[in-house]
Amino acid sequence: MKRILILLLLPVLLMASTSCAEKNLEITPEEATAVLKDLVPRSYELNVIFFGEGLPVENPPETKPATVTYRPVATDCGYTSIAQIMRAAEQVYSKRYLDGVYVSAFIGVAAESEDGMLDTTVSPRYQEIGGKLQADTAASVKDIRGKLEVLSVTLGKATPTYVATEATCRDGEGNTVVMTVLLTLENGVWLLDSPTY
Repeated sequence: MKRILILLLLPVLLMASTSCAEKNLEITPEEATAVLKDLVPRSYELNVIFFGEGLPVENPPETKPATVTYRPVATDCGYTSIAQIMRAAEQVYSKRYLDGVYVSAFIGVAAESEDGMLDTTVSPRYQEIGGKLQADTAASVKDIRGKLEVLSVTLGKATPTYVATEATCRDGEGNTVVMTVLLTLENGVWLLDSPTY
């Protein structure tokens, strides 16, 4: 009797387990091309803000300081608060990707070894001090790509979380750049889920 019951329930259990499995994200090559032609150029400004030279500051120092030095961000740069930077970033990049970026940009990291001998601190790149957005002029700067024009896109692996694409782009000097870019769908909107710098 138990065996018969198990045999009768087995197909039901199998169907239930497969219906609960997440489906891979789906996007057509044409959709992916349109999305990347929109988002990749828009990501350039954010890459500069987070990883490159950063936002311009008022009265920039003549030489790069050796230690953390915050200066007010220039009023004509288009950003006056961390919230404004976050709003711009969240229209281009996924929440998952930005969670890591925000730590170095707005929170900072402090780590100490178990024996208390090594103290590593990375200050946030941006802070609001006295109600004014300020940037650390001593922050490390990555050499980032210039603005890219997306020429074509090939789809790669699709998962429930992202779709891998290979984007062939042209940089400002006419060179061809091929890069892997992950796309994800958040609240019905396609966003970048990987760096483009």
